[in-house]
Amino acid sequence: MTKIELLKMLDREAKSYRKTALASIERNGHMNDLSTMDIRVMKEDQERFQRFADAILVDFVNYIGNGQGLDYGLYTKHLDPKK
Repeated sequence: MTKIELLKMLDREAKSYRKTALASIERNGHMNDLSTMDIRVMKEDQERFQRFADAILVDFVNYIGNGQGLDYGLYTKHLDPKK
């Protein structure tokens, strides 16, 4: 797998994962340090949670690319096919 193929795969997976991020985080609570209250707060303001999740996903994909010497240039607007 080439570096760009890896980034494109991460891009695809980020677009898919973002739709279920909150449910996945809650389901896998045993693997993170979030409390029940943390989850409740995120559920109460899902729009804000989605913006943060999108920012983290984009930053992570771009971070991986940067580490490989590539400027992938993924933006949060690229995660949502409706935009």
